[in-house]
Amino acid sequence: MTRMENVTQWNLIFTGLEGFGLRAMVFIIAIAILFFSWSSIKNIRPVSRRILLFSLRLAGTLLIVLLLFQPHLEQKEVLKLKNKVVCLLDASKSMSLKCGDIAVTRAQLLDNFFTENDAFFKELQSSFDVNFFTFSDIPTETSYKDIRTGITPDGEDTDFAQTLKYLQQRYKDDNVKAFFLFSDGKDTVERPANVNASEVIAGIAREFSSPFFTFAPAENMEARDVALSSISYNTFTFARNPWKVDATIKVMGYNNLKLPVTLKEGSDIISTKVITANEEGEYNVTLSFTPYKTGTFLYTVSIPVQPKEAITENNQVSFLVKIVRDKIRVMHVCGRPSWDERFLRQALKNDPNIDLVSFFILRTPNDISNASNDELSLIPFPVDELFTEVLNSFDLVIFQNFDYRPYDSPIYRFSYYLSNIETFVKDHGGGFLMMGGDLSFTQGGYDGTSIEEILPVYLTSGKDLTETAGLRAALTENGQRHPVTTLDINNDRNLSIWENLPELDGCNITTQPKADAVVLATYPSQGEPPLIAVRDVGEGRCMAITADSLWRWNFLSVGRGGSNRYYMKFWQNTIKWLIKDPLFNPIHITINKDTFLPQEEVQVNIKVLEKSYQPWEGVHLEIDVTNEFTGKSIFINKGITGRDGQYTFNFKYEEEGFYIIKTIAKNESGEIGQEHTVFNIMKADKEFKDTSIERELLMKLAEVSGGKYFNLPQKDIRGKISIENPPITKLVGKKQISLWDKGYVFVIIISIVSFDWWIRKRSGLS
Repeated sequence: MTRMENVTQWNLIFTGLEGFGLRAMVFIIAIAILFFSWSSIKNIRPVSRRILLFSLRLAGTLLIVLLLFQPHLEQKEVLKLKNKVVCLLDASKSMSLKCGDIAVTRAQLLDNFFTENDAFFKELQSSFDVNFFTFSDIPTETSYKDIRTGITPDGEDTDFAQTLKYLQQRYKDDNVKAFFLFSDGKDTVERPANVNASEVIAGIAREFSSPFFTFAPAENMEARDVALSSISYNTFTFARNPWKVDATIKVMGYNNLKLPVTLKEGSDIISTKVITANEEGEYNVTLSFTPYKTGTFLYTVSIPVQPKEAITENNQVSFLVKIVRDKIRVMHVCGRPSWDERFLRQALKNDPNIDLVSFFILRTPNDISNASNDELSLIPFPVDELFTEVLNSFDLVIFQNFDYRPYDSPIYRFSYYLSNIETFVKDHGGGFLMMGGDLSFTQGGYDGTSIEEILPVYLTSGKDLTETAGLRAALTENGQRHPVTTLDINNDRNLSIWENLPELDGCNITTQPKADAVVLATYPSQGEPPLIAVRDVGEGRCMAITADSLWRWNFLSVGRGGSNRYYMKFWQNTIKWLIKDPLFNPIHITINKDTFLPQEEVQVNIKVLEKSYQPWEGVHLEIDVTNEFTGKSIFINKGITGRDGQYTFNFKYEEEGFYIIKTIAKNESGEIGQEHTVFNIMKADKEFKDTSIERELLMKLAEVSGGKYFNLPQKDIRGKISIENPPITKLVGKKQISLWDKGYVFVIIISIVSFDWWIRKRSGLS
């Protein structure tokens, strides 16, 4: 409260003989005493003496009555106070938007209002105690002088409910007679779809006893803007499955627009649609594509900036999506039934994480039939559909003892489909496995084809070379540590397992492994031909298993009283490696989370594994953190992996955006590999998602509180607002002065009694 003046008030109070009945009895007794006193002296002469005696007795009786009533004089110190008025000004970022085509922002519109109504506010401050606040989420007290110099709209969030609750608590014991609220009404609190912000805020406003006078820019002051007001998408999806993002575009201040809406992965455009916006309003669009890689990727939905747009920050939205595998889709093509085919297909079918599509080639286009296809139980191999239309929906393709040449006619052109498989591996990150047999490798005619281009081994030219001796597989030095051939985490036990696996029945002979291939096991015969070899090819991976009798690791192991777990473990490892399961990546970058606040610490760990997948000590790392869109480097670092193959570092950065951590691993022989990951630095800024003015909220607030809504600009507000201003006072101190227990009172009473006695004696009365 603010003081107006200090006033002293005096009051006479009685503290004795409490209760009306007792006081009435005293008055009756006093009257009776005076009556009998008058009766006893009514015959005294002269009359003047009689009147003097009665007057003395009347005075004495009154003094005694007053003495019984115990009179006090009460002094009060009272303050006369001013009623309060509260003014709130929206200082959120949305107030920085321009009003239509004019070069005036919403905040400047408020400045103009206070300039044009300065006299009104000076009068208001002379009659009321006026408090001024700026607010975004929580109000901050300011002064009229600061408001007149201009407010800075920089609030990150607008929360009307929180602001009103703050005012309730702040002024619960004060006489606030009016609230002035200046805003664009944009409340950025996220609420459930079935909850209306206006109703929530109106419910709080009903609890106030004072009216709200609300002010917002008029209809012709809407910002010109084309905004991605909302997007909806799954934060994770499955590789090789369609994924979509639904976007809502809000158009204000424009007509007859052709808006291309673009979806990008990083800087690559992956989907585009054009919408026609004939008038202001909201438009919905769905963009979709099919991802092939697993990991976390940055996607951006954007629309072009239009002439005279008030803000461009809401023309694009970026977000991270984690792509994982649902089920591993495997295409298994086999030339003829065999024990090896049977055991492999059973292993794949029994794995709940694998979706298997398997084909036996029991009928070729060259087979002569006198019946139609509809009457035959053996359907032709659907070559075109598999290797053109749906190939990229698979994670892994297995050719097991399959000869493609019967399909390489001028009609079927299977050699063309072999090039599709090469593209599937190199460009789409697919996996390819060729297994041995008399219809595989050179015997299947794959020498000189696109398949040989991706295989980890060179094929002989047209020669049917096989080894038929029964021998056990022999692990190479690389094979002793590679995840494909790791059947036990203990190296000694793993070697023992491989040494005790049943013998195989021979293998296909290839010439030699390619320079970038890794041989994991050989067939210990003359020349030690590769038995299991692997290779990274472009974005994908390939493997060659030159034997067709791995089934013996299952059947014979069980027959000896053992189990088939090593056979199953081998195939689990093989499939995970071929589809690039993240656990098998040789370079790992991990960060403590995906999204950070400005200046929050980003913790990065880089782990490097050898080809044998053991920790690689002493690897030199070149690390560069760059902005995804501008390419600007914000952090450069170098490090060396320790004994555990790991290097850890931390850093902070202020600017918002999406950033890529890239690392290049090198040793004395050259580059080992590269890896990257994406993270985001951002504030929870919702002010520019929707630039419209929410007058409905401000109108509702004024209505339920008994106030009034006004459009800005308003040049003369004086006669349009009436505020009650009843007088109020506050007691700041009081004291009582006793009038009955003073000595002079008793002296007066004794003096009256003595004078009465003296007169009666002089008159000869008893």
